[in-house]
Amino acid sequence: MQSETTPRERRAKAVAHANQLRALAWAALRDGAPHGAMRAATARTAARRILQHERRAAVLNRALAQALEALIEEQADLVG
Repeated sequence: MQSETTPRERRAKAVAHANQLRALAWAALRDGAPHGAMRAATARTAARRILQHERRAAVLNRALAQALEALIEEQADLVG
C-alpha cells in the first residue's frame, strides 16, 4: 500500500531524482567508458522527462481538486 504524499514531497522527490540523473550524466562524460556522450544524453533526457511528468501531474492534481471541490459544493447545495 502506498502512503499519501504531499505535492511538495512529490516535487522534492522528482527534483532529487533529476539531480541524480544529471550527476550520472556528468560522470558518464568523464568516466572514459564507451559511448559516454550517448549515456549522458540519455540521463539528461530522463531527468527532463521526470520533471515534465511531475509538472503535468501537478496541473492535473490541481484541476481534479478544483473539480472535486465544485462537485462537493454542488451536492451541498442540492441537499439544502
